[in-house]
Amino acid sequence: MKRYPDCIRNDGLCGACSISSHGKDCHNNNINKLLYQRSLSGITQQELADKSGVNIRQIQRYENDTSDIGNMTLKNALALAKALECEVNDFV
Repeated sequence: MKRYPDCIRNDGLCGACSISSHGKDCHNNNINKLLYQRSLSGITQQELADKSGVNIRQIQRYENDTSDIGNMTLKNALALAKALECEVNDFV
């Protein structure tokens, strides 16, 4: 699903766009911090799910803002941080 009609990516993944930097997408809008950290790590949602043990559907919900990242369980937060090799506060 494309975020913008003029998106140059077929998958619409703004966090992976080469124009994205410092938590902004190519339209200079903020992107989700978890999506940004995953993009920095260069891994897919499935790879993050496999490395962290967090269900891929839950990762998708966090990245699409349909689940509040601030309300994720401590277990998931620590697992995602370890898999992304970052601190929890980098994406919460």
